[in-house]
Amino acid sequence: MLLLRAAVQRREVAREFEGLEARLRLTDHYLAVGRRIVLHPLVIASAVLVIAVLGRGRAFQLLGRALLLTRGIRGLLQSARGRI
Repeated sequence: MLLLRAAVQRREVAREFEGLEARLRLTDHYLAVGRRIVLHPLVIASAVLVIAVLGRGRAFQLLGRALLLTRGIRGLLQSARGRI
């Protein structure tokens, strides 16, 4: 009886780890994509140009607003998917 219970628990733990590993693979993928984008010379040149044209304070203010907007849109999309 004890061996059976241990086997069931091992399977449950293995399922939990599979889900965690899938999420970590997805996170690793997005981090790699983000790293490639951020380190791309065109992105770096564009950022320097925006800072030069708008000024540092205004450029970072615009960046903050863009990040808030993307978070809001992502939240709306996730809640819409949850209702479907």
